[in-house]
Amino acid sequence: MASDKVKWILLDACLTAAALLLAYALRFLPPYLIPGETIQEAYRLYFHQALLVLPALVVLRLLFLVILGVYRGISRFAGLHELRQILLAVSYGTLALAGWDLFASFVQGSDRFQGLPEALRWRVPIAVVAVDWMACLILVGGARGARRMRDLTRFNSSAAIHNVVIIGAGEVGDLVVRNFMHNPQMGYRPLGYVDEDQSLWGRQIHGLPVFGGLEDLPNLIEEMEVVEVLVATPQPSLRLLNRIVEICEAAHVGFKIVPAVSDLMSERMSINQIRSVGIEDLLGREPVDLKLGSGLDYLRDETVMVTGAGGSIGSELCRQILQGHPRQLLLVGRGENSLYEIVAELRMKRLEERLTLLIADIQDVERMERIFEERRPTIVFHAAAHKHVPLMESHPGEAIKNNIIGTFNVAFLSKQGGAKRFILISTDKAVEPASVMGASKRVAEMIVSAFSRDSDTSFISVRFGNVLGSRGSVAPLFRKQIAAGGPVTVTHPEVERYFMTIPEAAHLVLQAGAMGGNGQLLLLDMGRPVKIVDLARRMITLSGFEPNVDVDIEFIGLRPGEKLKEELLTPNEDLSPTEHPKIFATRVDKPTLEEVKEWLRRLDALIDHATREEIIAELQGIVPEFQPFEGEASG
Repeated sequence: MASDKVKWILLDACLTAAALLLAYALRFLPPYLIPGETIQEAYRLYFHQALLVLPALVVLRLLFLVILGVYRGISRFAGLHELRQILLAVSYGTLALAGWDLFASFVQGSDRFQGLPEALRWRVPIAVVAVDWMACLILVGGARGARRMRDLTRFNSSAAIHNVVIIGAGEVGDLVVRNFMHNPQMGYRPLGYVDEDQSLWGRQIHGLPVFGGLEDLPNLIEEMEVVEVLVATPQPSLRLLNRIVEICEAAHVGFKIVPAVSDLMSERMSINQIRSVGIEDLLGREPVDLKLGSGLDYLRDETVMVTGAGGSIGSELCRQILQGHPRQLLLVGRGENSLYEIVAELRMKRLEERLTLLIADIQDVERMERIFEERRPTIVFHAAAHKHVPLMESHPGEAIKNNIIGTFNVAFLSKQGGAKRFILISTDKAVEPASVMGASKRVAEMIVSAFSRDSDTSFISVRFGNVLGSRGSVAPLFRKQIAAGGPVTVTHPEVERYFMTIPEAAHLVLQAGAMGGNGQLLLLDMGRPVKIVDLARRMITLSGFEPNVDVDIEFIGLRPGEKLKEELLTPNEDLSPTEHPKIFATRVDKPTLEEVKEWLRRLDALIDHATREEIIAELQGIVPEFQPFEGEASG
C-alpha cells in the first residue's frame, strides 16, 4: 500500500508539472500572442517564469492532495468522492497561481521589488491560469479513471468469467457488483439485476440494467447464457428462495446467497463469502430471529449446567449461553471426545475461566450428587438423551436408563440443590408415541411436571421436532450418500418431519427458559412439516446433481418405531401464546412424585432382565397412548 501511494504521488507531480508546461506552451502559440509580440519574445519572458513557478505549484498541489486525503483512498475504488477531493486540491493550487498574478501586478508598479528576477515580476497570463486548471484536473482525475477503466476492461475480457444475474437491486446488490468489478479474479461478470420493485425496472445501477421481476428470470438465463444466480436480497423470504431454486433447477444453473448488509457492516462476514443456498434456507418456515438481546439476562452471574453438552443441541446451547455472561458454565457428558471438542472451541474465545468440563453419566446418581454438591448449579439445561429411534427399539432398557431414570436423577438433584430453573429438552416423538424412544421422552416430560408440584425450582419442558444437521439426523446421512454417488435412501414417499436448524432450536430453548412458568410445557413453532423425499431431492440438487438421473432416490420402508407423520400436540393439550411469537405454552397432567417413584421401581426391576415385550408393556401402562412397533426390532 505504501509503495502504491508513492507511485501515485510521483505520477501526480509529473502530471501537475505537465499541465503547467502545457498551459505555457499554448501561450506561445500565435492565437495567444499579443499583437506585435514574437514567439521569441514570449519564450524569453515566460519560459523562465514557468521554470520558477513550476516547483512551487507542484509542491503546493501535492500538499493539498495529501491534506484532502486523496492518497488515503484506494485508487482502483476511486469514485465521485475522490474526484471532488482532486477538484478542490487542483482549484486551491490555481487560486495560489491567481494570487501570484495579483502580486505580480502590484510588483510591476513598485520599486521595492526590483531585486526579484524579471520573470517573477511579470504577471502570469490569465490563459495560463485557466488552461493549467483544466489540464491538471483532466490529467490527475483522468489517471484515476484510466485505472478503473483498465480494471473494467480486464474484468470484461477475462476468459474465466461466469455470467451472473443479481437478485436484488438494493444495498447488497450494489456492494456485490462493486466488488466483482474491482476483483475480476473472483470470476463473476454481473449482467444486471432482477428486482420485484417495479419502479426500478429499466433503470441502471453502475451501468447495469434492472431487467425486471422474477418472472423474467427464466428468459434472461436462456438469452444471456447465465451460469449462476446470486441472491442479494436481505433476509429473502421462503417463497422467494423456493421460487428462485425452482427456476434455477429447471434451467440447470447454479444459485448462491450473498451475506446480509448487517453481517458485512459488522464484519461478521465478507462480501467474498458468497455461499451456496443451503437446505436450511428452504425449510417449511421463515427463519427465527437469532438476536438474543435481553433474553439471556436470567443467565447473568449464574452457575449454568448443560447435560449432554457434547451433543448437537447441548454444544450449541453452550455457545449461546456464554453470551448471557454466566458466572460458570458446567459442561456435563459422558462422551469425552465430543466434550473435548466443544470445550476446545470455546477456550479459543478466551472464556476458559468460565468453563468446567465434567465427565459424568446422568445414570450414575452418586457421581451426579457429588457434582451438584460441589458446583451448586442454579440453572440446569437437561439435553442428555438417547435419541436414535430404531436403536432404542432394539435396546429399550437403555432408553429407560438414560431418558427416564437419568432425567429423574438430574431433576431430583436440581430440586434438592435449590436450582432456580430446570429445562428439559424434549421431542415431538413424545406425542402419541410409536417408538420406545418417544415413549421414554413422554415419561421424562411427566417426571418433570411431577417435580413442578410445590417446588421452588421452576421445572419446564421444551418440545420441538427434528434438528437439521444434528448427529443421527437425516441430512448428514443424505450428504454422505450423495458424496458416494447414491442411492439416497428414504423410508417412505409420504413420510414428513418438522425441521429446525441447531442454532434456532438452541436459541428458542434459551428464550423458553427465560419465560417458562413452573410446570409448563413449551412448544417451538416448527412451521410446516417437510416431506423427506422433497428434502432428499433438494439436497441432491443443491449438490449440483439431478435427482434420479445423477443420483437415485430409493425407498426402503419405515424403520422400527417410525411414523409417517409427527405431531407436536396430544389431543388433550391446548396451545396458548407466550410473549415470544415462536413459542407456545401448554399444561400437562401432573402425576405425583409417589406415582413417578413407583414407575421407576417397576421399570428398574425389568430393564436388565425382562424381555422387550415386557418392558414395552410396562411403558404402555405408564403412557396409554403409546402404540408400539409390532415386529422384530434390530439396531
